[in-house]
Amino acid sequence: MNKTSSSSSTSASRRNGTNDAYDRTQGEGIALCSALTLTFILVVVGNLLTITIFARNKNIRKKYWFLVVNMAFADLFLGALSLPVYIYDVGYGFRLWTTFVGNLWTNKPILIPYMIVDTAFSQASLISAVFIACERFYAIRWPFKHRTLSKQAYRIAIFSVWAQALLISAMWTGSNILFSYKYTMFFWVPYTLILILITCGCNIGIWQKFQTGTGAASHQESRDLQNKRLTKTLLIVSGLTLLAWLPLVLLNLLMFVWFFHVPRRFYHAVNLFNYLNSFVNPIFYALRIAEFRRALALCCTGRHLQAAVNAKFSKTRKERHRRTAEFSRELAFEQDVIDIEFSRELAFEQDVLDTKL
Repeated sequence: MNKTSSSSSTSASRRNGTNDAYDRTQGEGIALCSALTLTFILVVVGNLLTITIFARNKNIRKKYWFLVVNMAFADLFLGALSLPVYIYDVGYGFRLWTTFVGNLWTNKPILIPYMIVDTAFSQASLISAVFIACERFYAIRWPFKHRTLSKQAYRIAIFSVWAQALLISAMWTGSNILFSYKYTMFFWVPYTLILILITCGCNIGIWQKFQTGTGAASHQESRDLQNKRLTKTLLIVSGLTLLAWLPLVLLNLLMFVWFFHVPRRFYHAVNLFNYLNSFVNPIFYALRIAEFRRALALCCTGRHLQAAVNAKFSKTRKERHRRTAEFSRELAFEQDVIDIEFSRELAFEQDVLDTKL
């Protein structure tokens, strides 16, 4: 939904009588396409690595990671399927190429599937961020009830994310085809603002709970301090998602509801910022979550190195046990010698005493 709006921005510019061709240069197009291509690589690699780490390491396969992995899954396919088409559109708009499929937005067999895929995955990512914020708020506000949540509850939440994303995708695509983009904005903007407000409310509630010091960290310190750090990390992630979406919502209002002229380069820059949000999440996981960091190191170094480390550790532990056993035997021998000498001295003193008597 965030990137499909580029299709309508072109038509909106034409309706406004504006012509951005005069302020476009191929240098800007090359720089923008290069930045988008680098973003594509980072999004795919970062989120694929997150999913791989979760699949291969049982230590982090915990229920509170389900929504995080679901968000990584949505970001992965958003970058892998949607971003290359958007890069082509940007390059075509800057006249870096004029062949291939031509103007994407007049090619309905490509445009409609692209709008469906882009909207579904972008909305799944946004809704996942909202669910993560709500889940963390519940974990901090009612920690004991949160611990009783089953995996089935998380599966239902993930199903709800994709059901809502597919519904919004169908409504978005159908409204654009049957009506107009301006008409579509009248339900998309309030809907997106509601999700943003929910995220803000949960984040504010979590922050207030941390400030009062009455959250989960007051119980079972070692476990709940880790939970508190995880909550702060996911709070940052949902906050960055909010920060990435808010400028796009405001820009779409300016361009397609009030028909305010915005240079195309600025519009693409806002979209680039929105795409960047899809790869910063794994960075925060690696920087702030120790479990994820250890699993990442294990995945990068390889299992054979881990096996060598385990073998070396086992060898060191056996050597330590051997030295401990030898020390115990020596100590026992010395104790026996002391006991024998003490017994002899005691017997000698007893003999002397008997002689005197």
